[in-house]
This record gives sequence, structure tokens and C-alpha cells, in this order.
Amino acid sequence: MMKNKKGIKGIYIELIDAFNEAARSTYPDEFLCMLRQDDGIISEMILVPGTVYGDSHSFMNDWMAPVDFSLIGTVHSHPGYSNQPSEQDLSYFSNRGGVHIITCLPYDRNSWKAYNSKGELLELEIFSDERDDFLDL
Repeated sequence: MMKNKKGIKGIYIELIDAFNEAARSTYPDEFLCMLRQDDGIISEMILVPGTVYGDSHSFMNDWMAPVDFSLIGTVHSHPGYSNQPSEQDLSYFSNRGGVHIITCLPYDRNSWKAYNSKGELLELEIFSDERDDFLDL
């Protein structure tokens, strides 16, 4: 696993719960949104108007995305049990940000993985928004 070179040190557990809930609510279609960081911790999902969710793909209108330098990548769901990036995912990763998360069934705290823009696995610490400290899961 690689350490992130973009200064991203972790993700909030509450955000993991939120994107998994979004994935459950769009199932069997894929969910897709952008990610925002604050002080090196991935902290927020940004829903982009005009995003299309489909059963084997999702499409985000880049021209509808906000101009925001705190955006660092994307999160999307797979409707099956694999959180490995597809060839289409790898192509998308190389054009959009430095951190990309894929979650899969059963959409829980253990069903996601983070990747860099080359599709290499990233290691992210888990933080709690309430206590703002490291969680050992």
C-alpha cells in the first residue's frame, strides 16, 4: 500500500458511513460524487448536478463541478462485491484528482478501498469527526 503524496492523511468515519448510505440508496446503480478535504482529511462528498447513475457506469459532468481547490478526487460504488478498479475506472482516475475511493456490497465500513490516480492502493487513516482523532478499526 502506498502513502498518499498529496498531503491527504485520512478520512472521517462519518464520511465512509455517508457514501455507503448513498451507495445503498442508488443500488443497483452506481453512485458517484467528488471528495473534499480539510486539513489533509477527506471530509465531505460533493454531489455534482447532472451526474448520471447507471447499472454499469456513472457519468459526472465536469463542467458542472465547482471550482474548488479542496476537491481531491472521487468516490463511487460498484453494485457487486468487488472494490477493484475496472479499466474504465483507471482511465477516469488518471484525469480527475489524486484520491479515488470505490465501495462495494455490502456497503459497510470494511467494503471500500482508496486508490491514487494510477490505480495503486492507498493507505488512509480513519478519523472521527466528533473526536478528531485516529480510530483503530
